[in-house]
Amino acid sequence: MYRFMKIFSAFICLLPKGLQYAIGTLLGEIAWLVVPPKRKRLAIGQILFCNITDDPKEARRIAKASTTRFGRMIIDVLRYPEIKDGAYKDMVEFINKEYLDDALENGRGAILAAVHSGNWELLGGVLASEGYPLISVAMKQNGDADKFINEYRRIMHQHVTYKTGVREMINELKKGAFLGLIMDQDPGDDGVLVPFFGYETLTAAGPAVLARMQDVPIIFVTIHYSPFSEKYEIEAHPPIYVERTDDKKRDIAVTTTLLNEFIEDYIRRYPEDWFWLHNRWKWTRRFYGEQIDTPPDVYR
Repeated sequence: MYRFMKIFSAFICLLPKGLQYAIGTLLGEIAWLVVPPKRKRLAIGQILFCNITDDPKEARRIAKASTTRFGRMIIDVLRYPEIKDGAYKDMVEFINKEYLDDALENGRGAILAAVHSGNWELLGGVLASEGYPLISVAMKQNGDADKFINEYRRIMHQHVTYKTGVREMINELKKGAFLGLIMDQDPGDDGVLVPFFGYETLTAAGPAVLARMQDVPIIFVTIHYSPFSEKYEIEAHPPIYVERTDDKKRDIAVTTTLLNEFIEDYIRRYPEDWFWLHNRWKWTRRFYGEQIDTPPDVYR
């Protein structure tokens, strides 16, 4: 698989841009075709569950669009050898970059919070290539997939560490690093219960915990492809600080609630960008003993 992906990447880089993304569109359509029906029902059900729309046909359209966009994402990554070292600049437009620059100048580090929306892989690569001291915390992939993606991340000067202990992350923050954390997926049974789309939902508390420990800002950075400008809009949002009181659990819950509010608002703005195929309420349902109100047959 690794050798095939390298050859495929080299082939893609030889093609004109229009043909590259035409292939990406084809890959996206194939991706939707091979998604199991159960997973499609999950995505559509979650869109209805979150009241993004009350029309099942529109929910299916959103679910399909959120899947087929992976074709463009794949092409973007395969193009890394072509767009490295600044050649990516004509693909992106920065909005409110000063929030990142201020945190860099401060030198105390920051939590860069992201969501599985848009091309989060390209987002990390561009931020690292822009010179920000980004350390992306990721989950290890299987075999050749892990070897390939990490080699291509390095092409974009991106450093990735696998999910490790809090102590290591704190040490990196003390050095002034920007710690990249994606916090919109189901964290399992170690999350904190805070509102998300109107439901008490288990949510990753890592950003709030680390920011409180080190008194550093949490800065959301998002990426959205605009078909009008034909560019990715990379936007840094105003920093969020954890209020420190004598009640640590309260501080973390309050901040995580704020973070979820941001994520929810962003998903409502760009529902086609989010990863609806992920079973976001899996562990929350287990926590409630399967009592949480979800559309029928979605999880069966």
